[in-house]
Formats: sequence, C-alpha cells, structure tokens
Amino acid sequence: MLKRSNPKLLLFTFTSLAITLLIVAMVSLFFSSKTVDVKRQEIALSQKLKKLKADIAQKEYYYQNIKDNIDEMQDLVGLNQKNQTQNIHKILQKCTPFIKKIVLASLPTGYPSKSRRITSTFGYRMHPILHVRKFHHGIDFGGHLGIPIKATANGIIEFAGYTKGGYGNLVIIDHSFGFKTLYGHMLRNLQVKKGDFVSKGEVIGYLGNTGMSTGPHLHYEIKYIRNILNPSDFLVANMHSFNKLLLEQTRINWQALIRAMTNQYQKYVSFTK
Repeated sequence: MLKRSNPKLLLFTFTSLAITLLIVAMVSLFFSSKTVDVKRQEIALSQKLKKLKADIAQKEYYYQNIKDNIDEMQDLVGLNQKNQTQNIHKILQKCTPFIKKIVLASLPTGYPSKSRRITSTFGYRMHPILHVRKFHHGIDFGGHLGIPIKATANGIIEFAGYTKGGYGNLVIIDHSFGFKTLYGHMLRNLQVKKGDFVSKGEVIGYLGNTGMSTGPHLHYEIKYIRNILNPSDFLVANMHSFNKLLLEQTRINWQALIRAMTNQYQKYVSFTK
C-alpha cells in the first residue's frame, strides 16, 4: 500500500526548486548583462583604436609635409650638411644662358632710382649722426628730393609707412624665394600700401630726407631669408656679370636656389599650356 505524499515536503521541494531556478536565472542574467557590457566596451575600444590610427596617420602626413618644408628651407638657407660647401664653378658650368635669364628675372636687380651717387656703402662705417662705428646694412644713394623710387623685382608690399627706428618713411617688399628689399627715408607720399602687388620698375615712392638722415638720400637693402646681402652686385647684375654675382654672394646657397627657380618656371610653363 502506497504512502501518502507529505504536503509540507512537496512544498519545500517545490520552493527549493523555484529558488534554485530563480538564482540560476539571476546569475545567467547577470553574466549575460556583463557579456553585453563587455561586447559594448570592445566595440567602443575598437572604434577608438580605429580613430586613433586615423589620427596617427594624419599626424604622420602633416609631420612629413612639415619635414619636407623644413628640408627645403634648409636647402635654400644652406643649413643641410650636404650643401654647406658649394662649388660655384661646377654650378656655373651647368648654368645655360636660358637658366641665367630665369635666375636674373627672379632676383631683385638693377638700381632702385635714377640716382647713381653712392654716399655710403655696405659694411662697417662711422655713423654720421650717432658718431659710433656701426654696420651699415645697405647702400645710400644721394639725390634730389622727389626722385622716383622703383621696385627692383616683383613682390608683395610687406610694410609701407613711417617708422621710429631711423628709416623714416619706409617700404619693405617681399619677393619670391626668400628675398626682401627695403627702401628708407622716402617722402611721406608713398605710392603703395601693405598687401599691394608691385611689378619690377613700378614707382613705390619718392626720395626724401625723413627719419635719421643728414640729407636727401635713399637707403636700400637686400635680404635673403634673414641674411643681409651686399646690394652692390645686384645693382649691376646681368648676363655678363652673372658669374661674379654667384662668386661674390657666398651667403646664398645657389645650387638649391637655382633648382627652386627653374622648377617653379617649369611648373608655370606646364600650367599655362
């Protein structure tokens, strides 16, 4: 004869089973939730990694461009070890008449005015006002008030106005390939303003006597990437004096400069075709 089931035992067994199933479900849900969170974190990290790689690639691209620009500037200035010694005679041997024309057309050449009377040369001198020995960064041309002053090469006006540093009414022109020219002590009626484009031979002002000056004259300077150059050779630069120009102006890395000038000319020709 079968014994009757104990209701309390059945209830206890059922309750224990239910609790066990509930615990299993909760644990399963907990780990399932954790798995989802881990997956989400993996996706987020994967996206961040992808973005980081893209940023790194972009930074490397920018860095390479900057490095290329720095290398180009160092070539022009002559800071690269391989370009520290120039063999001008070898460079001149490769300069055809056509290349010479390209170079001369790119440089600030010729006199900035009709006046040819040099009252102070480039180099050390006794300052006429301060009465101390100072380096004169340019050449002074004496002349009558109002003689037209002309740009010696194409360029953009970097500065046009009065300065308190002694130059009086001053014009600075930014030319191609790192060259700049400076015209000081002019009359106040300057013919250009900052940002203007000027062509070689264009009148930019008139000979004056402003600033620290003992008489009417033009102070004229040429700079090449912050190097101060003697303007004398540039005043008379032409096909006949081309060799002398390269031999005298040793502060210019001619090999890199000529290469840059000819490359730009070739790009210009290909663009205009």
